[in-house]
Amino acid sequence: MIVAEAPGKLFVTGEYAVVEPGRHAVIVGVSRLIRARLHAVANDAGSSVRSLHFGSQPVPVAIHDDSVSIDAAGGELVQECIRVVHDLARERGIETSPFALEIESELDDEHGRKFGLGSSGAVAVVTVRAVAEHLGLGLDDDAVFRLASLATIELRPAASCADIATSTLGGWVHYASPDRLAVRELRRASGVEASLSEAWPGLVLESLPDPSSMVLHVGWTSAPASTAELVGTLHAGAWRSSTGYAAFLGESDRITAALVAAVRADSVEHALLAIRDAADNLEALDELSSIGIRTPALLDLIAAARGVGIPAKTSGAGGGDCGIALAPARNEALDAAWRAAGIEVLDLHVIPHRRVGVREHG
Repeated sequence: MIVAEAPGKLFVTGEYAVVEPGRHAVIVGVSRLIRARLHAVANDAGSSVRSLHFGSQPVPVAIHDDSVSIDAAGGELVQECIRVVHDLARERGIETSPFALEIESELDDEHGRKFGLGSSGAVAVVTVRAVAEHLGLGLDDDAVFRLASLATIELRPAASCADIATSTLGGWVHYASPDRLAVRELRRASGVEASLSEAWPGLVLESLPDPSSMVLHVGWTSAPASTAELVGTLHAGAWRSSTGYAAFLGESDRITAALVAAVRADSVEHALLAIRDAADNLEALDELSSIGIRTPALLDLIAAARGVGIPAKTSGAGGGDCGIALAPARNEALDAAWRAAGIEVLDLHVIPHRRVGVREHG
């Protein structure tokens, strides 16, 4: 059996800016996983995929020379991931064979509540890893990221793919988004293999060293948010051509560069300054755009942290979901302040790069 695992993600800096090609972010992979298990089946059995998102029973996967289809609501992403891997196998002259794939998630709690940890990116990564391993494609992390991104871009051309980057690498990740329209056209014009070897304009994908001087704290507002809806509002705004938005983008990249330097130097002091500045920059964006990044609960989260001397910020799209803080050590005063403000403290930590990937089991 093949087992592939990928972590959920949380933005530290760069959310919203990273939807623009070439803009930078720092994201971390966290200790709740998506897991895929795959085993080969007899040729006459046909492929299948099982996920709670599709119901309790396996769903057939119809695979032909140039098409893949899953007849299940919500199956589009898994379908595209299988298709891009099979397209690569076909281009390499590798014969495909059927499989049974099962996908499990730890990104929701036992009540099905979503924490905003980027499940679609993690699902894309484990699907690509498992099917590619089954077919013997021998992919490195860069190829996994690219294949999962190609599948995602086919469905959502505006997706930053930052969640895919983080679910691929784990740990602390420095990422800048590529020009997704150029990437999509590259695949359509030249194929999947060429899309793995040619440069993607704007892309930066690198693992940062795990800092020992800072601890991530995560608070959840108990209110799930829709990243697609909030980012869609961002893209629809006429103010995107304003000097204020240009200033936001420039400041976001400056802050992210400062955080990258702080993580490399293992400097918690400079990392805390970056968190403070990132919170202020997102506040300016929210005032400019009226997107609704900062809900009352997220404002309470930030204020409670500042009340005990720790900078905090929204993480990701905002509008609900999570906020984060960094501190030199686990800070019980921060946890208590968040709980007193009605914020749920999540037991999450950054998952190292070595903990993600694919393996044979049993």
